Amino acid sequence: MKKQLTFATMLLFIIAGITTGCKKESGESRTLKKKIEGKWLVSKIESKVEGGETKVYTGLAADFIEFRNDENDQLDVNINGKRNLGSYAVLATDGLEISIPGEQLSCNVTTVNDSTLEFSATVELSKPQETRKYYLHR
Repeated sequence: MKKQLTFATMLLFIIAGITTGCKKESGESRTLKKKIEGKWLVSKIESKVEGGETKVYTGLAADFIEFRNDENDQLDVNINGKRNLGSYAVLATDGLEISIPGEQLSCNVTTVNDSTLEFSATVELSKPQETRKYYLHR
């Protein structure tokens, strides 16, 4: 009887340890990298070249930006039928550095939650200066 009680108690502790130890990070406790990981659909992109008007691109059903969680921090971008592979780096602040062929973007994340990601980006070394605002959703 004592062995059965000991076994039942140990089994209870094991089950309790598994259920409490395997919680998924959620909410504000997650890092920025964890929050942005995955595939995001493009709602719209606002682009402005210094001295010009703001142009708005409305995302198509096939448009996406995917922040991959791999050792190279790859970025898969498909916008308006043009697909590029690049990389990204999350900075200590709410910033991102994005590198895709022909462009280096310095970004500041303004909104991030489970369904919305918005960030402003400056295209480095562009003359005249170009800025963009990305509106993404899941």
